[in-house]
Amino acid sequence: MPRRPEGKPLHPVTPWRRAWAPLAALLAFVAHDAQQAREWSAHLTAGWVALGLLVLLPAAAAYGFLTWWCTSYLVTDTELRIHTGLLFRRTAHIRLDRVQAVDVARPLLARVAGVAKLKLDAVGTESKDELAFLGERDAVALRAELLARAAGIAPEAAAEAGEAPSRELLRVPLRTLVTSVALLGAGWGTLIALLVMPPLIYLASDSVWPALATAFPLAGGVWASGAGRVIREFDWTVAESPDGLRLDSGLLDRRHATVPPGRVQAVHLVEPLLWRRRGWTRVELAVAGARDPAKDDSGGVLLPVAPWPQAAAVLARVLPGVDLDAATAALTPVPRRARWCAPVARRGYGCGVTGEVFVTRQGLLKRRTTLVPHAKVQSVRLEQGPWQRRHRLADVSLDHGAGGTTRARLRDAEEADALLGAQAERSRTGRRTAAPERWLTAPGPPPGD
Repeated sequence: MPRRPEGKPLHPVTPWRRAWAPLAALLAFVAHDAQQAREWSAHLTAGWVALGLLVLLPAAAAYGFLTWWCTSYLVTDTELRIHTGLLFRRTAHIRLDRVQAVDVARPLLARVAGVAKLKLDAVGTESKDELAFLGERDAVALRAELLARAAGIAPEAAAEAGEAPSRELLRVPLRTLVTSVALLGAGWGTLIALLVMPPLIYLASDSVWPALATAFPLAGGVWASGAGRVIREFDWTVAESPDGLRLDSGLLDRRHATVPPGRVQAVHLVEPLLWRRRGWTRVELAVAGARDPAKDDSGGVLLPVAPWPQAAAVLARVLPGVDLDAATAALTPVPRRARWCAPVARRGYGCGVTGEVFVTRQGLLKRRTTLVPHAKVQSVRLEQGPWQRRHRLADVSLDHGAGGTTRARLRDAEEADALLGAQAERSRTGRRTAAPERWLTAPGPPPGD
């Protein structure tokens, strides 16, 4: 048996999670070469099947146990070390002062078993740099210790710091969530395609396999944009604590995430057409080192849906000093001559500047407003194609620290040139005067107090 690495082991239930790997490899082989698998299965007898199970099941159990045996974690004064690997050993060194967020996830089966998964967001970490699984109490205690270490608390005191207190700011009602999902056009479009396309393909090809190949992805899209979204965002709760805003959500898989203070690089306000009459908006965040909300709904969403005043109040806790109404009021439309470059889309373009943020807007059916704090702007550039030069227009693009870009489209060329120089100066001033980014700083009074 290989030597066990230093540190603490994961929960004893973990080997059962790892034991599925050999079975998954077998299923992948069957899916890859179904014809060969059918030929082999034709020659199998009950005895061979029993013998195969007698070999495969112990092998799967042994693999799960050995991978669990070779996995451990260790918290030192400066870093978290995660040791993994059965044949190829791997050690991840995660500096505690670079930790951006520590999330606790509780999938359905994990909740039944009383365990949880600990995920870390830090520059350079990978999806495999997670601790799955720990006991629920151990996961919460370790999360509190890591946040305390990231805040600069002494190692001997961090272990006793405990979970910071929190106060609820907002809870999304189930009725509002369900209604908001029902008012999204993408889900209905995918549902119509699911009902129409597979039957047409079956009639055209006279084969059920092409129809199924089309139906399964469409069914997945209907689930992801409909019931799946409601299940993921069920009982969405935003609470304020000294270590940031805490987000709890999920019906089957309960997820606990934290929006770290000072790490938000940009804010996106998404307003689908049918939401605007009700005054609803969706708030997404671009956080340094975190996942892209455009690729993963669960990473980067602050509010799945909320009335505009409530969204403004919560956003003020993320970006202190930013007035959402003033930011959107600062938006100005593009010049009339922009119709020669974008006859329809130009009606949704807008750009504005306040003392705290640079604001852009685009989209007609699905309006998207982006706010970037001046201190988070990494670079500014002016872009102008030949057709834009012909009509004295230009784009101004801003890059922020989360690897994203926002663009003020089709501005007057002279205005764009002035924006370029002024924004570069605002960014330099913002970085000089920005408060230090530190965990566990005392928050101000909650909205409404």
